[in-house]
Amino acid sequence: MVRHWLVIALLSCVSHVTQAYCIDDWACFEKVKHDEVIEYWLSNNKPYPITSTLDVRTQNLKTENAAKERYIKTLVLGPLERVKILTLQPIDSARPLHSKEDFYWTPGIEDAQHDDSYQYALPYAKGQTFRVMQGFNGGYSHQGASRYAVDFAMPIGTPIHAARGGQVIDLQQKHDRGGAARSFARYANFITVLHDDGTTGEYYHLRLNGVVPTLGQDIKRGQLIGYSGNTGFSSLPHLHFAVYQAKSFGKYQSIKITFEK
Repeated sequence: MVRHWLVIALLSCVSHVTQAYCIDDWACFEKVKHDEVIEYWLSNNKPYPITSTLDVRTQNLKTENAAKERYIKTLVLGPLERVKILTLQPIDSARPLHSKEDFYWTPGIEDAQHDDSYQYALPYAKGQTFRVMQGFNGGYSHQGASRYAVDFAMPIGTPIHAARGGQVIDLQQKHDRGGAARSFARYANFITVLHDDGTTGEYYHLRLNGVVPTLGQDIKRGQLIGYSGNTGFSSLPHLHFAVYQAKSFGKYQSIKITFEK
């Protein structure tokens, strides 16, 4: 879920130049130079909110109010929003200007206020039961950002139902590989659902072609959304489910949740 893009650039003597960098055709930043003034813009190319951070290290550049070697700006961008986030100008026009930019982003709203009293539906059909093979603070992989994730052991092809309603903002279903090494993580099939409070629900390790809704579709609690699998960083067939809160620098943190009994 973490997105990170690194750009290293030396400012040229050209009077007007625009450099644009995008990740996954979703989150972008632009660096626009007008004579000696440099503007940084952030944009969100999709109709779902994101949290983005621009980290600029500089030499011989300042804002109107301060001269620093590093400028860090984090902003929640709404659907299809484009915002100027930083303007820099030379400290000494006779000296070279240098900058290095790091750009990070993640879906959702930074520090979204989760309703901790909300009880989530179990992410499978009513009447079924599945063993929890790894819960909160699980020693195998549930630490750090995923400390409050839950892994349900289930056969490949088990119907998955939405634990909470929302909008599908990201999905993947083209992979058919999985394994116990972290190098397999990029092969996970998944669904990401944006909840109405700005948090996201993530359903991971789905089977090949195991996603039912389409991108952008609104779904309801309990609705069939996919089929379990064993793709990505996964040693046994299971569903990984967690609710996440977006953070700056492309990071995210799982939230402790309760399920309806």
